[in-house]
Amino acid sequence: MSETMAAFLVLTGLWMVGLTNLRTKLVVYGVQTLALDAAAVSIGWQHGELALIVVGLVSALLKGLAVPTYLLHLTRHIGCRRDEGLFIAPPLLLLLTVGVLSALLLLRPMHDALRVADLPALALLLIGMILMISRRMAVSQIIGFLVLENGIFYYTIAQPRSMPLLVELGVLLELLAVAMLAGLLAFRINDRFEHIDVTALDSLRD
Repeated sequence: MSETMAAFLVLTGLWMVGLTNLRTKLVVYGVQTLALDAAAVSIGWQHGELALIVVGLVSALLKGLAVPTYLLHLTRHIGCRRDEGLFIAPPLLLLLTVGVLSALLLLRPMHDALRVADLPALALLLIGMILMISRRMAVSQIIGFLVLENGIFYYTIAQPRSMPLLVELGVLLELLAVAMLAGLLAFRINDRFEHIDVTALDSLRD
């Protein structure tokens, strides 16, 4: 995969870290996913791997279009536009994330097991985890999980030998099911608590 594409994927991930508007974040996620899927189709075409082309097209349909559209509909139905009440302010969180990624690039942990080409995948994994643990809104945490999965998919297509078609399609279908169930859970949280701040779940222990 080209360095330009890798940089674009990481930059869109960082952009999502600094965003608080949920709809914009979902659009950026969709663009990131479609770019990743286009890269997968291109790699599959160049190397004559039909399985990778099929997975890229299916992923574009499900992850790039269906999931963001579903979550956009969910946010409109709930009436949640912004991710309020962040644990860390977006500018500071973005600065900390850039610092962590810079340290990752300079220090190169797991030097023997990790190739330079795998660093963008690790960066996406870290960005996804940061989005999950730094946000209080359920939809934002779902987006973090989806970005983390993009990192896994990037790592898969960057390897010399791709995974079998049935395995990759199974992962995609599982991801779609998880996203749909998570969206339903967010809807139920909003129906019960009249918002989707997951910290309110602590009240269930009282």
